[in-house]
Amino acid sequence: AIKRIDRLLGNRNLHREKDAIYKWHASFITRANPFPVVLVDWSDVREQLRYMTLRASVAVKGRAVTLYEQAFEYKNYNSPKSHQYFLDKLQTLLPEGCTPIIVSDAGFRNTWFRQVANKGWFWLGRVRGEVSIKCGDAPWQWNKTFYPQATDKPLFLGESQLARRSPITCFAYLYKSQPKGRKPHRHSRTCQKHSAGKVFHKGAKEPWLLVTNIPNQVLNGVKITRLYAKRMQIEESFRDLKSPAYGLALRHNRTRCTNRIDILLLMALMAEIIMWWNGLIAMQAQWHYDFQANTIKHRRVLSIPRLGKEVRCHRRYQIKGSQYHWAMVEYQRLTHTCGLGEL
Repeated sequence: AIKRIDRLLGNRNLHREKDAIYKWHASFITRANPFPVVLVDWSDVREQLRYMTLRASVAVKGRAVTLYEQAFEYKNYNSPKSHQYFLDKLQTLLPEGCTPIIVSDAGFRNTWFRQVANKGWFWLGRVRGEVSIKCGDAPWQWNKTFYPQATDKPLFLGESQLARRSPITCFAYLYKSQPKGRKPHRHSRTCQKHSAGKVFHKGAKEPWLLVTNIPNQVLNGVKITRLYAKRMQIEESFRDLKSPAYGLALRHNRTRCTNRIDILLLMALMAEIIMWWNGLIAMQAQWHYDFQANTIKHRRVLSIPRLGKEVRCHRRYQIKGSQYHWAMVEYQRLTHTCGLGEL
């Protein structure tokens, strides 16, 4: 079995046809939606050797469905050349006439925004760190000088210029959500003082300074903040991919070639699609009640892909071909209606 997988990862025909599979899936989930909300982010797939993957996905019901992703060596991480190559490839995969709204985190800066805008697409990002911004006729100011004005009601700062050295025109919004009262649940001995917790805590408390090229007349401040809030869904899908406990355990792979990692990512996408179909069938058959406490009847506890994974592991849940046909149509309907329709 190990040798068969080894031959599959090195199969040249599969490497040539990989983009055709991504193109089919992208058309399947976006062809009826002219403005899909596409989440883009980096993640590491080999923590020891620092191989990175850049993913574009569509926000759907609390999870992000992968459109396209590609592995890069760490030396190409977050570089304009990698970003341009990725956007060019994504453009060839999307249906003709599709104008996505690219949502990215604070790691993507003006160069990225220009690359997206040059495609004729819309972009939305967050400003963090030390970045200067000029709102209207006001003088240049550091982004953190606006933070004391932030409230739980989005504040429109008007048409602005971002970054003094190489400014880009955008529309800026300021927002700070109400505290959610979350508590750290790391192990008291091993991980309670981990530095990552402090970084995440600081980022969660910091207000959002959002910038976009979408005019305020098209999407107001409330819709812009709701749109950016969907970005966390791609982090959940990364956990589904890498986590040994909750996902497909990709972080255990020992592949040293980015081309072979690309095939592993393609296989993960195929598995993800099947889990989505199984999960939708389980919801329609009300099997999801078997995987949660009897006292919870008003909502589904598990995500749809995780529910599909659990159903696949139990033989007593038999799925017919007609149910899969229904699941394919329902999966397509969800991906087409989610996004701007939920704002």
